[in-house]
Amino acid sequence: MRISAKCSVAIHCLLLISEYGGRLKITSALAAESTGVNPAEIRALMNLMKKAGLIDVKRGVGGAYLMRSTEEITVWDIYQAVDPYGLEKIMGIHPNPSDTCPIGKRIERVLEPSYTKIEESVMLSMQQLRLSDFVETFREMRRKEREERRT
Repeated sequence: MRISAKCSVAIHCLLLISEYGGRLKITSALAAESTGVNPAEIRALMNLMKKAGLIDVKRGVGGAYLMRSTEEITVWDIYQAVDPYGLEKIMGIHPNPSDTCPIGKRIERVLEPSYTKIEESVMLSMQQLRLSDFVETFREMRRKEREERRT
């Protein structure tokens, strides 16, 4: 049971835009090289993030840039942009339980309330995490690496 990798790729792209967008033109080719994901898939993710108002992409000389601050962008915003129905798939119910079995004919109704609670908990957790949290972690890692190289 995992959250779609689309979310981590999208966060990777947004982190790339946040940290290097002022100095480099962030294109799908550059993001693909950084993420190890096909450029066409990156373009599709960037298009979804653009539709959600997270980024804008200037064709030609512009590249991609953030439309909101890193503090304003939550993981939930990102996840909803790139995989809007993904949360519903986290806790799937097997498709063919027996109608003649006392458990089988009730299993969906038995599981649904608890699964809904799990989905709500995941959503709330995602709403509390911000892109700025990842930016801070990245910067702290780079700072520590620089210090280690100096010693």
